[in-house]
Amino acid sequence: GQSSQIACSKGTFQSDMGEQYCDDADAGNYVSSTAQTSQTACSAGSYQAYSGQTSCDAADAGSYVPSTAQTSQTACTIGTFSSSKGSVSCTDAPAGYYVSFTGQSSATACSPGSYQADSGQTSCDAADAGNYVSSTAQTSQTACSAGSYQAYSGQTSCDAADAGSYVPSTAQTSQTACTIGTFSSSKGSVSCTDAPAGYYVSFTGQSSATACSPGSYQADSGQTSC
Repeated sequence: GQSSQIACSKGTFQSDMGEQYCDDADAGNYVSSTAQTSQTACSAGSYQAYSGQTSCDAADAGSYVPSTAQTSQTACTIGTFSSSKGSVSCTDAPAGYYVSFTGQSSATACSPGSYQADSGQTSCDAADAGNYVSSTAQTSQTACSAGSYQAYSGQTSCDAADAGSYVPSTAQTSQTACTIGTFSSSKGSVSCTDAPAGYYVSFTGQSSATACSPGSYQADSGQTSC
């Protein structure tokens, strides 16, 4: 008969006395040294797909392993990411960022013209018309100020009202031409100015008033003729 016992090699174990063979460590487990009587479960954040192994594999960045003795890693779902190896869970994309694919190791900042108010999202929202987003990774849009407007969505700035027009309030999508009898001489006006006495404005959208010609006069302001 056999005069000496043989130690189980790494990756194998034997929990019973008097056995002729050793057992391979199960997938999801490992045996790191010789002569072991038990296997060790892979810790959370690691896995082992094969039997008879001496160690476990850390979850890749972009994946996670939530519990012990696992045989595979799981890719982070859309809206989440894991930035380092050996993660036990994934992190929601923060507000101002998004993750549109599975298995990602980072979140992507919302580009100028878009924003995201919530965490764990898969895309960003375009700024509404009348609003803008000027920089990356923003969590809100900003209303165009009075005197400016934005006709389109997804924009990074607002347009100043032209001379001859005005924008009286915030978050507007268009400018308004000055009515007859009024004018605005500069860009970005929030209101129009009445033509002064001695002047008139006979058309809409004018940037100046016209002086009454010799032989005519106008005693009142805001008038359309002399």
